[in-house]
Amino acid sequence: MRQSFLSAALLAAVVVNATATPDQKAINNTPLPGHEPRRPNVVFVLTDDQDVHLDSLEYMPLVRKHLIEKGTQFTKHYCTTAVCCPSRVTLWTGKAAHNTNVTDVSPPYGGYPKFVSQGLNKNYLPVWLQQAGYNTYYTGKLFNAHTIFNYFAPYPAGFTGTEFLLDPHTYDYMNSVFQRNKLPPVSHRGEYSTDVLTQKAYGLLDEAVEADKPFFLTLAPIGPHSNINADGLVTPPFGGIVFEAPIPAKRHENLFQDVKVPRTANFNPDSPSGANWVRELKQLNETNLEYNDHFYRSRLRALQAVDELVEGVIAKLEGHGILDNTYIVYSSDNGFHIGQHRLQPGKSCGYEEDINVPLIIRGPGIAANLTTDVVSTHTDLAPTFFELLGIPLRPDFDGTPIPLTEEAITQAKNSGTRREHVGVEYWGLAMGEGIYDNGLIGPRNNTYKSIRLYGEGYNLYYSTWCSNEHELYNLNDDPGQLHNLLLNEDAPKPTAKPLTLLGYPVSKVTARLDTLLFVLKSCKGQVCVKPWETLHPEGGVHTLQDALSSRFDNYYEIEQTRVSFTSCEPGYIISAEGPQFDQDGLLFRDGLSWDQWEIKYSRVGNQKKSLNTNLQKKVNMGIGTDTKIGISQDDEESPLLFPKPPQSTAICGSSSGTDTEGDVENAAYEYSSKATKRSITVIITALLIGVFIANADGSLLMATNGWIASEFDDLENASWLVTSYVLTLCAAQPLYIKLSDIYGRRTMILIAYSIFGIGCAICAVGQSLPTVVAGRIVSGVGGAGMDSLVNILITDLVPPRDVGSWRGYVNIVATTGRSLGGPVGGYLADTIGWRWSFLGQCPLTLLAIISTYLLVPKQTAPQKGDVKEGSKLARIDFAGAFLLAATILFFLLPLEITGEKISWTHPFVLGLFASSIIMGVLFVLVETHWAKEPVFPLHLLRSRHVVIPDILVFLQLAAQLGMMYTVPIYFQVTQDASTTVAGAHLFPAVAGVAVAGLLSGYLIKKTGRYKAILITASVCASSSYLLLILRWHGHTNWLESLYIVPGGFGSGLLNSAAFVALTATIDREQVAMAASTFFLSANAGMAVGMASASAVLQSGLRSGLEARLGDIPNRALVIKKSMSSIDYIQSLEGDVKSIVVSVYTDSLQKSHYLNLGFAVTGFFVSLFLEEVQI
Repeated sequence: MRQSFLSAALLAAVVVNATATPDQKAINNTPLPGHEPRRPNVVFVLTDDQDVHLDSLEYMPLVRKHLIEKGTQFTKHYCTTAVCCPSRVTLWTGKAAHNTNVTDVSPPYGGYPKFVSQGLNKNYLPVWLQQAGYNTYYTGKLFNAHTIFNYFAPYPAGFTGTEFLLDPHTYDYMNSVFQRNKLPPVSHRGEYSTDVLTQKAYGLLDEAVEADKPFFLTLAPIGPHSNINADGLVTPPFGGIVFEAPIPAKRHENLFQDVKVPRTANFNPDSPSGANWVRELKQLNETNLEYNDHFYRSRLRALQAVDELVEGVIAKLEGHGILDNTYIVYSSDNGFHIGQHRLQPGKSCGYEEDINVPLIIRGPGIAANLTTDVVSTHTDLAPTFFELLGIPLRPDFDGTPIPLTEEAITQAKNSGTRREHVGVEYWGLAMGEGIYDNGLIGPRNNTYKSIRLYGEGYNLYYSTWCSNEHELYNLNDDPGQLHNLLLNEDAPKPTAKPLTLLGYPVSKVTARLDTLLFVLKSCKGQVCVKPWETLHPEGGVHTLQDALSSRFDNYYEIEQTRVSFTSCEPGYIISAEGPQFDQDGLLFRDGLSWDQWEIKYSRVGNQKKSLNTNLQKKVNMGIGTDTKIGISQDDEESPLLFPKPPQSTAICGSSSGTDTEGDVENAAYEYSSKATKRSITVIITALLIGVFIANADGSLLMATNGWIASEFDDLENASWLVTSYVLTLCAAQPLYIKLSDIYGRRTMILIAYSIFGIGCAICAVGQSLPTVVAGRIVSGVGGAGMDSLVNILITDLVPPRDVGSWRGYVNIVATTGRSLGGPVGGYLADTIGWRWSFLGQCPLTLLAIISTYLLVPKQTAPQKGDVKEGSKLARIDFAGAFLLAATILFFLLPLEITGEKISWTHPFVLGLFASSIIMGVLFVLVETHWAKEPVFPLHLLRSRHVVIPDILVFLQLAAQLGMMYTVPIYFQVTQDASTTVAGAHLFPAVAGVAVAGLLSGYLIKKTGRYKAILITASVCASSSYLLLILRWHGHTNWLESLYIVPGGFGSGLLNSAAFVALTATIDREQVAMAASTFFLSANAGMAVGMASASAVLQSGLRSGLEARLGDIPNRALVIKKSMSSIDYIQSLEGDVKSIVVSVYTDSLQKSHYLNLGFAVTGFFVSLFLEEVQI
């Protein structure tokens, strides 16, 4: 009996599809003579947790007036998973939860991150509608775990205009957060959520009409969902969430004061029925009942604003003259119970209250004031929208269009071809809401599979729980589902009379129902619509009544495998799901062999050949074809916290989208890390050691480069110790950003630390200046990733408005490093030698590697499947990286070697500039014509929101680094300061950077503005350099030494504000690459600032000394020594020393003029920035 299920089921699907009559023909849109057809619009109203059986629609007079009385109400419409997010994903994809693998409201098994990781963000209804020529708009709740932290990761695809509600404030009626299009979220504290949504709905509707294209507008208010105050997720002390009764608008808060939960037979019953955890619930006391009545009234009151929303939208449609060409669809994601079966307020059960949801449709061709009991589910909504709008149906839909016209409804009921079943599935806890069961704990065995069957003469519900308990209710006799017909079957008494159902023994009916559930629990496509035809490919069985024929007794009751679970799991883990129909199920084939069956049904034509072709093309006509939804296979090639869609194959859904426990552990971090400041703090803290080292290293070299070069009698080349580092920093940094997108942030940070440590070791043992410079080059390659990747991580983790604040915290550590680096490096140089300043960084770097490895999550599973190392390497734009590095190096190198060393007109210098231009042109050609994944995003340079911040940070850092390079030299020459003291003079500037960074972040978070900060930064910096020009002439006291503070302060203001200006105005998916332009500009600014200051200094020294030293003995030697050794300068005496000091002072002053020019230019550039409030 056990044959090839795959082939049989596929061929059966073709037979069925070839002979079936469609439920309905295309509706409406027959154009008047001489008129072009106008495609209809759709307004879809999707409420949250709205019931049918608690009579909520009876308390919505405007919905009744405009929709029920003007349209058709479908009383037997069901969700297939009774909880928000899985149900919504099913609705938007037309697929059951076992095929989407979004089975919970939050990761690792559900929520928006799971929706994205399953590859559904580019494969659901809004995307398909846009492909069909529709504009799509959405306001309200999209999915759970769609948050202020991850709304851009990636941004939901397929929408023309959006106003999304975002977690953790989605369900906070008086503190909602909406996020428009791709702009940052905006809080509406103190405003009523549904009223805010109503105004946004009107705005989107106006936009849709103005666009003059057919549109699909979704309105998703939170009513009547419970109010959830989730501040504890994002503010100290980081507590949990609190479920409360819904909050109505003030104008509705006194309505329905005498209304109570309907006292049906199953309301707080004396003897509840169901799984053992339900039967063990205590009966509710009077206080609890009073609270539940209050909860119920609150729900009805919250729905009044939704009722007004519906009327307002209809009035707008009428005002625009498009009401008659617009379908209005009203439904909810799942139902709700309050007190039934002794349950506290909530959903997630398979009872009728939880799975039966409203569906009302009004529009052209839809019968008015009609009520029908045709069975439909949320898997049918996407196909229904397709048919309404004239879009060809997708073969992978698990549902089928709902009959909408009165004729189609009548035909579906009379022909017997309309399906009679609903498959319902759930995984995880049964959580309650309200003060008596606040959602924190719940039964862990609430995982179940069930079917709802509604046909001629029967009205049944059958379920199998993960505890392998079973339920069977005959709702014709037991509408409250209080008498489980299988309790006697599970434990029969010797004298018990066998129960009957539909005139048959219950065991006979149960065997058919269990087999039907066996198919539905892992079905795909048309198998979900026509499971009886799958079981009976020879035809003749379309309903339960057909299957009850005695000729099938042996097949159903003895031979067929039964549904069971191996364990209770909170998600769709295949190892817990028990036998799977594609592997263990049997087909009834009328006693024929498979070959005979093929011959018998060859009348259909060349079906076998056609099926094999379709199978090869992976077109899912029923079951058994490959799918892109599968086992999570994310790896670290995605940016941290944002994994890419997985790839795998599956048969009949048996392994489609299922998780292994390892997948779950890897994914579990994703949402929690995005949802709390605490987890973000853990990640950032782990990286602060590296931030400290990188910044300490910079100021250490600023303080000691002259000393190190002097030891090798080569002071004139001292700037190479800094410039070489910065040059390689510029060249390597863009590649780090791209590599981190491919291999992951943590991997590249660890590589950066390792290379940096090796470079420090080379410097420590170097026996010549070129060797030390070589070590600095190696360190620069590592340093390129140490700062930039931390900042990229911040933009990964937090919304734009908070970026400045978090960068401010990082700046504290960075400033501490810069503050200590100079004095500590100087002290070591003065005492045990400068080599220890490099050697001491090695153990710190090792500590950074260990902390990053242990504390920063890898995030995703090891590479699986066919994604191999070679395919990762193929993504790297090696040609672009090489050409970009060459362009940068050839451009910056002349700045270092010209001046005293070589003239600007020297052929070698001109050759370098020419080479830079050639390499740049080649780079542009490679990036625009050949690179599959460009290393540098050239298209972003067309936006002033990118270019202006890049220019500002270049100018500011060029000025700042030029100043910081000269400050230690100034005090060493003019005041014979030791290296320690000279380095300490940098502290006021770096302190200014820290304070300003924090202030900038605070102001941006407080006001959402940044342009004024950027202008102020340029003014502060300009005043600093002007003061240095006017007052630093060789006799500088401690108070005047603080003139560098405004320069550091301006730099701190600008660094944070410019980065926010850049990242706040572009698509979040482009932030990492846009940030690479920012960091490249910053590094180039540092290189230009250092090299320019050095070139101006050296040029001024040579000309000044030659002009003023006259004919003193050993004049050439004095000039050479004065330009190459600070020790020598400090050893001079008398007039010679005075002349040398004076020349140094004049030359350093010229570098301040250059810095002032950078800062003033930045002031004027900042005026052209177009600000977007965040």
